[in-house]
Amino acid sequence: MLTRENRDDRSVRETNQSRVLQALKKEGPSSRTQLARITDLNPSTISRTVNDLRDLELVREKKMAPSSGGRKPVLVDIDKDKYHVIGVDVGATKIIAAVINLAGEIVDRVRIDIDYKQDEIVELSPEAIPDSIEKLLESYEENKSHDEYAEARIIGIGVGAHGLVDTEAGVSLFAPNFGWRDVNLQEMIEDRFSHLSIIDNDVRVMALGEYWFGHGQNMDNMLCINVGYGIGSGIIFSGELYRGHNCLAGEIGHTTVAEDGPKCNCGDYGCLETLASGPAISRQMRKRIKRGEKSLINDLIEGDLDKITGEVVYRAARKGDDVARKVLADAGSYLGVGIANFVNVLDPEIVLLGGGVTGASEFFMENLKRTVSSKTMAEPPPIRRVANDVNAGVIGAGVLVLIRLFNAPRRFIKELDKPTQS
Repeated sequence: MLTRENRDDRSVRETNQSRVLQALKKEGPSSRTQLARITDLNPSTISRTVNDLRDLELVREKKMAPSSGGRKPVLVDIDKDKYHVIGVDVGATKIIAAVINLAGEIVDRVRIDIDYKQDEIVELSPEAIPDSIEKLLESYEENKSHDEYAEARIIGIGVGAHGLVDTEAGVSLFAPNFGWRDVNLQEMIEDRFSHLSIIDNDVRVMALGEYWFGHGQNMDNMLCINVGYGIGSGIIFSGELYRGHNCLAGEIGHTTVAEDGPKCNCGDYGCLETLASGPAISRQMRKRIKRGEKSLINDLIEGDLDKITGEVVYRAARKGDDVARKVLADAGSYLGVGIANFVNVLDPEIVLLGGGVTGASEFFMENLKRTVSSKTMAEPPPIRRVANDVNAGVIGAGVLVLIRLFNAPRRFIKELDKPTQS
């Protein structure tokens, strides 16, 4: 799980600290003897490294392990609540901000719903992101005085932002649903808060969240797909988050699955996003009702077709509506085509699905899996929903900071009291 970032200029001591932290994250509480075996470091190096990490307040010694004879070994574990990170997930319909500990657990959380309408640009100021962080911090500071987190310290802010993102510069290049272009989110956040901030695409951070703390743990190759207002994916390849040459990797929503399909907002026709996203499901349902197909949805929307959303289609399907179920099943088939294409190219160990549309997976998963199975060269990988559900993205945003910490622990901690750097 080590990243390439800063790897080349780390000292041997830093590398050893990182190896021990990674081992503890993967294996849980371990004795020094176990750590030596897992990391292939000698016992004296393990003792020195554990002492270093303890001085940094990143690990602690805990209860004695069962003994097979002789002195009981002391277990070492990550001290999950000395340091916390902030994650912010900026999607098309909501902003979720959360304080997360080193075990990926949410300590505090706020959600801000975005008032959006389908196929329209939302009037959302970029300042909504630092505003959500400020609201979160107010709650966090109020609550932590009453619990075990009283001494915890925030060490950084990670943001997963909708649209195209230049991670190196911390800039939102283009957020189509908000009409943002070239917005320096990193600068905006660091000007307001004295914390390191890291910006990436919202679906890529969802993949990171599942890779560190979800169903993707201990897998070197995985595909995580978000199916909601739009469709995108995050790719973990050989243990690394793969961004591509122009930071465009994973745009599965703009792969063609039906050449004669609807026109997409990207200008092409038949993109997956036009046939299986939340708005696409709504449009298909409206089209069927206009053709005169009988559906329970008419009662749910009181005759106003503009009220049809993906959620309304799901509610109708749960009530036994055949038309709604057919629309969702068709969306599953199209998703299956898109996923099969990526599986044939990437050969992932697992495919994970997140986003609002997956709440209706009971009505499309069978079609999806059948399609993938029929279109892949070999036995397809397991396909399942993300472990962290609606919080996968916000946890993954926090992981952007944890990657830096786990990669060079001493350097990261020493930098905390210096001026924020990009």
